[in-house]
Amino acid sequence: MCGMVLARTNRRLALTVAFCIGILGGRFSSASQYPSQAPTGLWDGSIQSRAGEVSFIVEVKSQANGLEALLVNATDRQPFSSAGWDGQTLTLRLDYYDGELALHMVSPQRMEGEYSRQTAKGIAHIPVTLVLHQDSPATKPWTGPTLGGDWLLHEAGADVAEKNTLANFQQKKTAAADGNVAVIGILEPVSGDSGLLHGRVSTDSKGLTHFHLSRFDGIHILAIDGEIAQDGTLHGQIGGLKTASPFTAARIEDTASSSPNALAGNLTKVKIPQERFRFSGIDRTGKKIDQTSADFEGKPMIVDIFGTWCPNCHDEAPLLEQLYRKYQAQGLVIVGLAYEYVDDTARDLHQIAIYREKFSISFPLLLAGSTDEGQMEKTLPQLVNFGAYPTTVFLDRNGRVHAIHAGFAGPSTGNEYQKVQDLMDQLTREIVDSPQ
Repeated sequence: MCGMVLARTNRRLALTVAFCIGILGGRFSSASQYPSQAPTGLWDGSIQSRAGEVSFIVEVKSQANGLEALLVNATDRQPFSSAGWDGQTLTLRLDYYDGELALHMVSPQRMEGEYSRQTAKGIAHIPVTLVLHQDSPATKPWTGPTLGGDWLLHEAGADVAEKNTLANFQQKKTAAADGNVAVIGILEPVSGDSGLLHGRVSTDSKGLTHFHLSRFDGIHILAIDGEIAQDGTLHGQIGGLKTASPFTAARIEDTASSSPNALAGNLTKVKIPQERFRFSGIDRTGKKIDQTSADFEGKPMIVDIFGTWCPNCHDEAPLLEQLYRKYQAQGLVIVGLAYEYVDDTARDLHQIAIYREKFSISFPLLLAGSTDEGQMEKTLPQLVNFGAYPTTVFLDRNGRVHAIHAGFAGPSTGNEYQKVQDLMDQLTREIVDSPQ
């Protein structure tokens, strides 16, 4: 969900943290009382959002060459770039998001600290708590209502392209001893998808069925909290660190509304389709490159508008590299235009280099601008109604826009992920086959 999204994406952060060690009452009284070994195992993480707790798991493993760690959201397992333990502080890096999680032991079962990363408004610091994970196996049949299925979610106050969002939830059939039944889900606005959400459904003493799902992946800090009404609709709030807004939802089969993802192909357009599409940016050496480069002349081209801070862009990158390798011999060229959070060329080129290495990208990635308001109108003035990162522009051999696809549905969307891969392959074939 990286698109319009500009207002809803929790933006980029990098960390400097120092915490004092408390005294007893669950705290160690001196550094000598810290465990000498790293805090390996599973840890339940918690961040507070405007829509309630955002939960996740951190898995720390000891390897021959040191530590490695994973950020876990249900079945979604995301490796940290590095993990370190100095006897007091666990430091976990997400270099590709320019973020760091630093935690201090306050008891053998608890760590406290911060996640921090660069945002457009500066470095943000987010309090985080980890406690030792405890399993709560499902043992008894669930007899209450189910959240499972497809929903059309309407969020009050959202940007136009985000107001109606597809949602799909899958709920277990057995509950744990505490009465909670596990549920996973995904939100799919036109800008992309939320990544895998996870949480619980429960029924209280008054017979009301409540649900709560969340996700933290280094960028998204998102929670959705609500109730299943007696008429089968959903009511609640969805939010992040600073804001939350009410939503309602109805099952897809109960509404005549069409899929919001149909906007992906017609959300963004160009003012004059007959004109050659213009762009520019600087490469890793600082050289300015634009559409007049001899390397692009007479060739079909994909222009990918992305940001290294954008999870949906990370989902799309492997597909673009695959398309480039598949159609390069037929003349295809791809150019990535990066829009970063801060106007710091050295820092932004460093983040682009990390992004390139992560996905083994062999086509040019250019620094085109920042996410500041007005930058898109200034740098790509031909676009109308830009609203999603990534946005993928397909150009024919004359440099004219053949198609524009807004957003990207990632692996967590299942069938939608396959559909968008097939669509982008089809659009690529069309521009490769276009006459000059």
